[in-house]
Amino acid sequence: MKVSLNWLKNYIELKSTPEELANTLTMAGLEVEEITRRGEIPAGVVVAKILSREKHPNSDHLSICRVDAGNGNVYQIVCGAPNCDTGNVVPLATLGTVFKDPEGGKDFVIGKCKLRGVESFGMMCSERELGISDEHGGLMILPQDYALGTPLNELIEKDTVYTVEITPNRPDWLSHWGVARDIAALCGGRRSFPNTSVPSPEGFEDWSKLVTVEAQDLCPEYTARVIRGVTVKESPKWLKDRLESVGIRSINNIVDITNFVMMEFGEPLHAFDTRFLEGKKIIVRRAQDKEKIVALDGKEYELDNSMLVIADACKPVAIAGVMGGEYSGVLPDTTEVLVESAYFNPTSIRMTSRKLGLSSDSSYRFERGVDRDMLENASSRAVSLILELAGGKLVSPLVKVATLKPEKPRILCHFSKITSLLGMEVPNQRMVEIFRALGLGVSDITDDTCLVTVPAFRADIRETADLAEEVARIHGLDKLPKIPVNAKRTVAFSSDAYAAMEQLRNQFIAAGLCECVNTSLIDEKAALGDLIFGKDDLLAVSNPISLDLAILRPSLLPGMLATVKRNVSRKNSDLALFEIGRVFCKNEKKYPEERDELTILMTGRSHPERYSRERAATYDFYDVKGVLESVLEARRVSNYTFAAAKDPRFTDGVCARLEIDGKTAGVLGKLNDKMTKGMRLQHDLYGAVIQLESLMTAEEKEIISANK
Repeated sequence: MKVSLNWLKNYIELKSTPEELANTLTMAGLEVEEITRRGEIPAGVVVAKILSREKHPNSDHLSICRVDAGNGNVYQIVCGAPNCDTGNVVPLATLGTVFKDPEGGKDFVIGKCKLRGVESFGMMCSERELGISDEHGGLMILPQDYALGTPLNELIEKDTVYTVEITPNRPDWLSHWGVARDIAALCGGRRSFPNTSVPSPEGFEDWSKLVTVEAQDLCPEYTARVIRGVTVKESPKWLKDRLESVGIRSINNIVDITNFVMMEFGEPLHAFDTRFLEGKKIIVRRAQDKEKIVALDGKEYELDNSMLVIADACKPVAIAGVMGGEYSGVLPDTTEVLVESAYFNPTSIRMTSRKLGLSSDSSYRFERGVDRDMLENASSRAVSLILELAGGKLVSPLVKVATLKPEKPRILCHFSKITSLLGMEVPNQRMVEIFRALGLGVSDITDDTCLVTVPAFRADIRETADLAEEVARIHGLDKLPKIPVNAKRTVAFSSDAYAAMEQLRNQFIAAGLCECVNTSLIDEKAALGDLIFGKDDLLAVSNPISLDLAILRPSLLPGMLATVKRNVSRKNSDLALFEIGRVFCKNEKKYPEERDELTILMTGRSHPERYSRERAATYDFYDVKGVLESVLEARRVSNYTFAAAKDPRFTDGVCARLEIDGKTAGVLGKLNDKMTKGMRLQHDLYGAVIQLESLMTAEEKEIISANK
């Protein structure tokens, strides 16, 4: 998320430098990944006016412009922008202007040059070239009342924008007000809440049937207000600057206000054109199976009964919390809007977004949980700005359909417990100050305890340990004492649950093999690459990230074969690999649902580091058998045999089974052509698939010590 320093200044007083503030935020858990300067226009860029425009004689897309830069200075500029029209006021980089490379490379200096045979004495600039925004479709058009020749850096607001990493448990940081709240707690100073006052509605219409919520489990609260007589137009400069600073493109004044409030309070809003609401109604309901809607992105989506929609009397007009419908938005001729502010079930929004493959700034916030107590403030803030910037009049009260809000959690905080958890003394009064600065309710204060009421925007605080973390963050993590850790060994390493597996790994490494680690999630085609498994044997993930990661691997072979193929394609053909890992099977008649497996694959030269005939020797069946025998001997397995076998994965006549204590533990041999198809192997591929339970539980030989 991007956070504008100028935007933050609307709510709090900032005394530290941008770098100091970035360090303070990072130390408090709000990691600042990047600091970007906006509006730092190079000296030499001035306000200029295009006096004339002529077609370039040697180019179809270039124009020759005469540009007045003030004080009687008129320059000839060759320009390729489509909007270098006569009369436009634009930024002009005069000769000698230096543009710094933000990546630390070579600076770019404006000098006299020839373009297709015509001299040019400067460069007219786009917003991206000046570092103001990413807009580069044409020249930056300045207001007509700007004085020609004025340095542009005196007219453009400078700003510092932080790119911050927001952890999933802190949705309150997805707003400038939420970040400002923490900054005030960290740095002190007063907070100033934005104006959310709205006038009384005009008229006496009955709005009681405007909103119906049929799925209150997915939408516990929905509010709406109607404004009539608005004028849709371009947003004022201050509003566009605020949105552009955080990477949001300006659309029109109404839409920009909803985006502004979302970035201000963290509460997504939507403005409906009431002309397209059949029956002048909002119905919040579950979608019907296979019901379709064309969203604002122009794509059609098929819905199901698990998804929530905002509908009118006839059709869905928005995918709740994710994206509006094609005709739900504000158009240039819109005159009446309905402003929606609602709380949607986070799990429902997350599932809908995932199923449809559709994400937005709104869904990003709703699926993490917005502050239900902020709904009315967000609605009032948007209405106040619409009335100010778009005109019109408020004709409805706040129409609200809601269930009872859950009771806010209360934590009995023991000051001594926090001191004990932190390992340092923090005065009780300081703890209370920190809680209040963070917006937590504090009551019933005694010498030993206080009662902390957790607001809706801090769902991550559940117990005293969470309160201790907040005290540490705000009081200063750098103040935590450095205490040496005294470690005592209580049991031998051999008793560790993973010691036996680690020992086995080391035994195969000692035998000359390299260990592989592949992902447990694979696609269906790869899973069926192990020929002993069918579709009915595969265990599928109910909610996969992608189809490539939809199946829990039934065997280690598919991942190992992919590793061999990848290495061979990169001219690394001499391989001796093994992997130990968990595999899964749905068919319990074939294998348990979960089991541990060992797979070995060997191909290529067995001793490429040697000379003469030994260098040409390649791996064969007996190399795989020899590795297994050496490990079995190292583990003192007393009763094992090899016998001829048949397996659909291995070549007939070059396949054996390993039996331990009279039970089949696995198979080994030469993989057949079906398994190695398309791998472009230079040598035969040999391998083994062993079930670890048989190996790990095998009876060991007794160690007999001779008496002296």
